[in-house]
Amino acid sequence: MASLRTVKPGEKAPEPVKPKTLTEAVESGTYLEILEAQRRQMVVDVKDERGPARAALHRQIALHSKEIAGLQAAADQEASEDAEAADEPFDTKAL
Repeated sequence: MASLRTVKPGEKAPEPVKPKTLTEAVESGTYLEILEAQRRQMVVDVKDERGPARAALHRQIALHSKEIAGLQAAADQEASEDAEAADEPFDTKAL
């Protein structure tokens, strides 16, 4: 996860990244982007559903959320491991 910091004088905050639509995610996105787009679509659709269909959408939203959280945690862990490995200088005398 990215750390937050204050914006320096004269510096602009970066523009937020617009999430991909479901079509865009399927055509050119990652598995994570597809799951996120599906979840966004389900959240929109759930308001129009009733009964068992509504319950099924709530369950699917929960399952998608759990899988998304797992994929994001794995990506964060991998990024932190890569950052740690990059900090170590190479010592030829250690060979």
